[in-house]
Amino acid sequence: MTDQILPPTMLSPRDRRLGIIAAIACLTVVGIGLAAVMPLLALSMDRMGVRSGLIGFNSAMPALAGILTTPLIPWLLRRFGTRNLLLVSIVTSAACMIAYYLLPNIWIWFPIRLLNGATLTVIFVVSETWINQLAPDHLRGRLMAIYATVLSIGFATGPFVLMVAGSEGLLPYAIIAGLLITACVPVLAAGHFVEEGDHGSGKGFSSFLFVAPTATIAALAFGMLEAGSMNLLPLYSLRVGMSEAGATATLSMFALGNVLCQMPIGYAADRIDRRLLLGLCAGFGGSLILMMPLFAGGSLFLPAIFLIGGTVTGLYTLGLTLLGERFKGIDLGAANAAFVMMYSFGALIGPAMGGGAMQIYGPHGLPTFLGGVTVAYALFALWRWRHPPRSGAL
Repeated sequence: MTDQILPPTMLSPRDRRLGIIAAIACLTVVGIGLAAVMPLLALSMDRMGVRSGLIGFNSAMPALAGILTTPLIPWLLRRFGTRNLLLVSIVTSAACMIAYYLLPNIWIWFPIRLLNGATLTVIFVVSETWINQLAPDHLRGRLMAIYATVLSIGFATGPFVLMVAGSEGLLPYAIIAGLLITACVPVLAAGHFVEEGDHGSGKGFSSFLFVAPTATIAALAFGMLEAGSMNLLPLYSLRVGMSEAGATATLSMFALGNVLCQMPIGYAADRIDRRLLLGLCAGFGGSLILMMPLFAGGSLFLPAIFLIGGTVTGLYTLGLTLLGERFKGIDLGAANAAFVMMYSFGALIGPAMGGGAMQIYGPHGLPTFLGGVTVAYALFALWRWRHPPRSGAL
């Protein structure tokens, strides 16, 4: 006998909390596994003698999968429902982990990683939509901030799996697969506390790229910023005279800012206009990025990286919050899919454009490019705040 899916209007506050906790728990476990598998595959390909350029191309498969998969997610949600779609995606992703070990060939890993990236995209889009569906609007900013904070802790924890299990043999792949399978537990336990159904505007997926530009362009900008920073910030730090240990510390400070700054941003999002807050976060973070050449390598560099990581990550959290404020039902799933596709596209092009800026203009080309993107978005968000569209678009 299957459980009946209950819409949020019929859920008690306790049921809402259980559903939100289950979705966050699912994403956190998946985040730990994802953060562990990325360095694991890179190390494995290096031992296989794969050239660095081919490793980088293979590493881009998840972002490409995100772009290809997200247009299908609204249809998949209508066809299979939230709980079933999550369970199938989690099990398939876990199977991909074992396939990496059983088939250690770089050319076979390309389709496996594409499939794995597709399943992870589905998990993130569907789970984020689940949280947004159940969150009451007066708490939405704080709940999305809790989600972002816990997920960031999960990402930070992932590499410790390799410290325990190493990067050779079956053990690390089996542990990651096991972690992913445990994500099924909260879905099975509370997956019936979710809104299902076809109600919505009936708009196609692509229309949400334009109906909610304040949110979707925030995802694009953040994808470029995050991927560009995580891939190139250590290289920038080395080229401005920092030691290797100091260059590595920049990523830790970026991640720490992400973890510690989300709750204040989420609290503010429930108090003031969210478009205004998006503009303020982007403007402050972008200004600091543009000023990086002034204090690169000095005592203020790491504190600035902390603040940059905290404020610009708010673009993702606040963008999701805006979507939940504006859309409901299947429209929210479609809008969230458009949001994640824009993030994936940003993550795909950000490192290449940032690296090109460094090659043309020297190391300070990176903050000039990333800062320019962020400030441009800040101006756009503030303009949308001052001139809100009459149609109710974001």
